[in-house]
Amino acid sequence: QGESVIRAEHFDEARDRVLMGQKRESMALTDSEKEAVAYHEAGHAICAAVLPTADPVHKVTIIPSGMALGVTQQLPAEDRHIYRQDYIEDSLVVRMGGRIAEELVYGVVSTGANNDLVGATELARKMVREWGMSTRVGPMAWGNQGQVFLGDDLMHSRDYSDDTARVIDEEVERILREQEERCRQVLRENRAALDALAAALLEHETVDGKEVDRLVDVARMGASPELAPATSPFTVHDPAD
Repeated sequence: QGESVIRAEHFDEARDRVLMGQKRESMALTDSEKEAVAYHEAGHAICAAVLPTADPVHKVTIIPSGMALGVTQQLPAEDRHIYRQDYIEDSLVVRMGGRIAEELVYGVVSTGANNDLVGATELARKMVREWGMSTRVGPMAWGNQGQVFLGDDLMHSRDYSDDTARVIDEEVERILREQEERCRQVLRENRAALDALAAALLEHETVDGKEVDRLVDVARMGASPELAPATSPFTVHDPAD
């Protein structure tokens, strides 16, 4: 960029490129697609901003990067070495925020939540099968029973019965549906903040976590986001950065 000094935003951009891949600013989305992505990412971010144990939002962007059309980036406030059940459940709600936001706004869901659903399902399965977080299954763990790949022992079988497998599947479904309903309730209660953040993303393309928190606070007070005090000049980043 021709600068003589390395600034904080340069580190921020470098980390984003490592984590999310090269920005694809030339990717042409239709206006309706861009709005859907804005609401999808806003759904993730609002859930992360309001849930008590969720990691804070660092920033949200609808600039395509790598394989993603948008990204909600959370950074933990402190290092974690163990993960409590309430933290994991809040993480499930955040993962479902994009899908539920689309459902609330448009009345239908899209394919955009595929990766979110894959991650949420795997997390819920670990809760039941490995971490003893299902009262119905109880304090039992079976480890990771992943797919069998070529070269692995094709005779290997799971170490639990078909009946237990059915119970595990039912518990995974229960957990996902319960957290989906929590997500729906959170976004309904914060619908004004959801709309405000989606509008900010459509205007600026990238919004930082402090601005997300401000929009949530302003919406809860019933004020118009435009009337709130301006944030720091680093709150909203130019999409050309």
